[in-house]
Formats: sequence, C-alpha cells, structure tokens
Amino acid sequence: MAYHHLPFAAAPWTSGADPLERKKLGVAGTTLIEFGPGFADPNWCERAHLAFVLSGTLRLEVDGRIEEIRAGDGFVTERGTRHRASNPGPTPVRLFVVTAE
Repeated sequence: MAYHHLPFAAAPWTSGADPLERKKLGVAGTTLIEFGPGFADPNWCERAHLAFVLSGTLRLEVDGRIEEIRAGDGFVTERGTRHRASNPGPTPVRLFVVTAE
C-alpha cells in the first residue's frame, strides 16, 4: 500500500497553458487547478479524470452538451470522452482533479 501526502496549501501556484489557468501539481495524477473568470479551453481533452469542484461553477462541454458543475459536486470522464472546461462566471473556479493517463 502506498501513501502520499498532498501539501497543496504550501505548494506554489504554477502557470497553466492559458493565462487564466494556474495549477498546484501533486503526485499520482493529482492537481489543484484554478480557472479565472473568462477562461475557456479551446482544446478538447480525452483523458480520464475524476474531479471535485471546490469553489465556483465550472462549465464543462462533454460530447456536444453543456454541464454546469457547482462547488460541492464532481464529475468523472472516461478515457476517450471528449470534454473541455470554461469559466464564464465572475469568480474563479477551483477544482481538485485526478487524471489517469
């Protein structure tokens, strides 16, 4: 059995691919992500994710439909499911994500 402490509170934020995205990288595929207001990923992702929204409301486009995931809710995408995120709201969206490669 393996154990990993995830000290996100002490970890520095790093820049994401977009100026409105920043991340704190953990271990074993874990990431704390923040999308600023106005963030919209132009790229589709097909990796598997398990995510929990900590604050804000995430807009997730999944196979042509729009889902809004609010703080306290989460989602799972299986590998091969096309999805992309955005934050059209006025406050940052923060989420905890576990990615399976």
